[in-house]
Amino acid sequence: MTRGILLFFISIAVATTSFAQQDSTVADKIKLERDQQLKELNDKLKLNEGEIKVLKTELSGLNDKEAKRKMTAMENLQVALDSRLAILEKTPKIRVGLNGQLAFTELLSIQRDVQPADLFLASQQFFTQLGAVSNLQQYKDFNEWKTEYENWYSKKGRGDQMFDFLNSSLSLVTNAANRVPLYGSLVQTVSSGVNTLVMSFGKENRELKGKSPSMLRLLNVASQFEQQKSVIDYEWTAITKELNQLQQENQDLLSQQLSYYGLDSEGYKREYLSTTLDRKREQYKNDCRLSIARKIQAMEADSLMKGKWSGQVETFMYKVQSLRMRFGQLTARMMINIDRYNELITDYSDSNKFPTEFTTKVGELKEKLSFVKKTFGNSFNPAKYIEDSAVMYIGSNTAETGI
Repeated sequence: MTRGILLFFISIAVATTSFAQQDSTVADKIKLERDQQLKELNDKLKLNEGEIKVLKTELSGLNDKEAKRKMTAMENLQVALDSRLAILEKTPKIRVGLNGQLAFTELLSIQRDVQPADLFLASQQFFTQLGAVSNLQQYKDFNEWKTEYENWYSKKGRGDQMFDFLNSSLSLVTNAANRVPLYGSLVQTVSSGVNTLVMSFGKENRELKGKSPSMLRLLNVASQFEQQKSVIDYEWTAITKELNQLQQENQDLLSQQLSYYGLDSEGYKREYLSTTLDRKREQYKNDCRLSIARKIQAMEADSLMKGKWSGQVETFMYKVQSLRMRFGQLTARMMINIDRYNELITDYSDSNKFPTEFTTKVGELKEKLSFVKKTFGNSFNPAKYIEDSAVMYIGSNTAETGI
């Protein structure tokens, strides 16, 4: 189980980089350029509206005897209307073209597969220790009981069918190497079997009989702890499955966009994935966005592609936005799961309810979980990430301009 969870934390590396890169310099440049150009177009549109209003007023005030002035006014009005149409046609192309650049740079950020070493180390230490809590072989009460039990079994229990079955079940659930969950029917068999065995003892085997209650209490609480933990672990498994699916969709979408914009996939691997410097990654993003701008310009100039490219670019845009939103939602679930571990650890740290040796082991997890939570919080901000994803294509002056 521990190994599976650790693999999960390795797999979330791509998402971590996406959060870390959300203040990308290149992305900010694209947004700034987009907002400035749309504002300029909106300002021109407002001036044009005023000009059209004046020309219409002038035209309505002319009679048929002023044919020459009327013709000039009509020509000027037509020029103004043509100018308005040009602005209205240009605006969505500017918006889609620059948002297409933004979508690609954000897709690169999501795909970047750098493992955050501090998060990995923090989670590795925590989950290794968490997985060991239910390992009965590390507890003194169990080992002392096991010594007495094995001594009894070798002398009086071996060869008896029922005792052999109990011994086999005991070996399965108490040996960590067997990887058998410490809950379910096998644990119940061991618990009831040991209890029945002890009840059958008379004045003999006092040591084994005396140590059995502590062992059974430890077995039962460890089993209950492991069962509750498994519910939380199951959610990690579900998150991992969804994240793997998202990663595959991300890779497929990136391959599609590299091909569509005529970008070299080997160059992407060499100049982005393999580099370790943020400066070089940002330079690659900037080079790509300039190449995308040139590609869109060329398609717009092509009579066969003119006006048709925007539909494909918009499809790319909203697929990237969907991936970002889903990454944000997954990380929100991750943080909830971390809180659930905290609740579990808190519940089982009460030495008034559970064996002291067990609560001590559980209590040692608090500091490491706190470190994981802090490190995770430094890498992820799901609420802001989801919010930013929702408005990533909306300009800062959209409400004011209406464009």
